[in-house]
Amino acid sequence: MNKKYVSLASKIFFILIASSMSAVLVYSCFREQIPHYYSFIDEVAGIKDKRNKFFKEFKEKAKDVNLTDKKQVKKLIKTKDPYLSVYIYDNKNEYHVAANYADFLTQPVSVITPLYILQTDFETDAYNAVYTKIVQFKDQKAEVELYDLNLLKYIKYYFYVALFASFLTFLLPTFFFIRHKVKYIECLKQEILNMSQGDLSHPMTIQGRDELAVLAHQMDGLRMALEENYEKEKEMQQTHHDLITAMSHDLRTPLTSLRGYLDILALHCFKDQEQMDNYLHRCIDKVEQIKELSNKTFAYSLVFEQNSHPQLESMSTEALLGYIEENLNYLELEGFIIHKDIKYIKKEVLLDFSMIKRMINNLCSNIHKYSDKHVDMTLTLDDSFDLLLTNKKKSDLSKVESNKIGLRSVKRIVELHNGTCSIEESEETFSIHITIPLKKA
Repeated sequence: MNKKYVSLASKIFFILIASSMSAVLVYSCFREQIPHYYSFIDEVAGIKDKRNKFFKEFKEKAKDVNLTDKKQVKKLIKTKDPYLSVYIYDNKNEYHVAANYADFLTQPVSVITPLYILQTDFETDAYNAVYTKIVQFKDQKAEVELYDLNLLKYIKYYFYVALFASFLTFLLPTFFFIRHKVKYIECLKQEILNMSQGDLSHPMTIQGRDELAVLAHQMDGLRMALEENYEKEKEMQQTHHDLITAMSHDLRTPLTSLRGYLDILALHCFKDQEQMDNYLHRCIDKVEQIKELSNKTFAYSLVFEQNSHPQLESMSTEALLGYIEENLNYLELEGFIIHKDIKYIKKEVLLDFSMIKRMINNLCSNIHKYSDKHVDMTLTLDDSFDLLLTNKKKSDLSKVESNKIGLRSVKRIVELHNGTCSIEESEETFSIHITIPLKKA
């Protein structure tokens, strides 16, 4: 992988740091909005209306009470609301006259915990909220301070919402990151299972730059290696099959010729002793050719290997022409009429004669199998081996077995000799043109 590697541990660490900072920021935002929340609750919950009602009733009652009458003043400031604290100060001399503490403040405090401290911080503004009015008593005016703690009944809900929002802000990024990675692991697991079942065509999904991405990258490399090995094995099997088929095909041609010569000898279809000897020599030559093919089985593989090279040897154009005419003579004995146009110059050239023999055998075998009795052949042996064969096809080819291996072998041999092979075929005719450059020996 060309990208810079970042470990999962580092990613999780950075996510936790970022989540923590975000959670603190969210908590701080809620903390800063407490005054707005108090104002909202003060209006919606009717706390402000109750407070105004208290002051209105207090003013009415205060008109009949002397500020110096402590007993009446204490009775006046006594309230039924446990969340209200009332303080009275002499407006003239500014000294404390009386006070009534909210019952809520006398409740015992439970165990002090971090959560309790945080909640108390949210309640600070409620404890510090004081409402002051100048009230006319019977004998004089006084300053009345009202500490309304009713907001404390609602602040705990706001605190829990702030705490929950902060917790989610901290948790969700880590949760989604882990969830994303778990899904990726599931994806990799499924792809590995598919690969184990033989599906090597689909690449592994590579996401990110962490250990999982490295694992996916390595698994994809393994997949490609397995796919390449599988394709090579498949090609080797096909090559092996083609090799066996080609060997069988190439052996069949001299065997057929040998059978034909032996039938001629068995039926005494010869004119004199000289012709019989000629057929016997041809039989021996075919046997030697079969022996050579069987002894050089490895040579067949050269036709199918990508990096094979012909084993060039010096031979005369006369010898090459002689081998061609020998195969043509056999076709003529089988009743074929060969219209020949042959031109050659006697010289030594470099060719792989064993390959050229197989090429000629395959061409003659093709004629024997698929052609009618008339064949046109043009051959020139000069600076190149230039051969053109044209024939009409047999009328019924449905019963003739064909795997095209003969023509494939011909094309491969021509390619190995840096030549060209072109085939033109229609429903009725077949034509093949072969050109191989001839190097002087």
